[in-house]
Amino acid sequence: MKKLYILALVALFAEAGPAFANHDDMGEHCKMHTKVSFETADKDKDGTLDREEAKLVCSENFDHMDTDKNGTLTKEELNACGRHKHDGHDDKLHQKRTNEFTAADKDNDGTLTKEEAKKLNKVYKNFDAIDVDKDGTVDRDEVHNFMHKSK
Repeated sequence: MKKLYILALVALFAEAGPAFANHDDMGEHCKMHTKVSFETADKDKDGTLDREEAKLVCSENFDHMDTDKNGTLTKEELNACGRHKHDGHDDKLHQKRTNEFTAADKDNDGTLTKEEAKKLNKVYKNFDAIDVDKDGTVDRDEVHNFMHKSK
């Protein structure tokens, strides 16, 4: 039994190893979406990524990442990908919250009334603060923005 336990632990750590690998200070969001390294994506080896090369590495908005607006991304610009937008952001939790929002949206109109929001305790309690356009409903963006501001 003890050998089986040890084998299970070894297998677990072998699978989890890549999760602890060094990612050169990449933004958390892009760690999860990186398909290839910066160096591999830099096809012309000029030390920057153009729009097409960047698609191989990260799906974030290229224009947002291109902070100096020169049409290319440096490694530093790419490493900042999502850092401010998604600091500490857990995509599994984000998906869970999206599913909860969808389940609460009984009329499937993409918004929640105060009555529908009762199924989401924090949304219901903060409904008036979340409803920034004061239309009596909250959409997914309003909820998302509020939740990130309140962290």
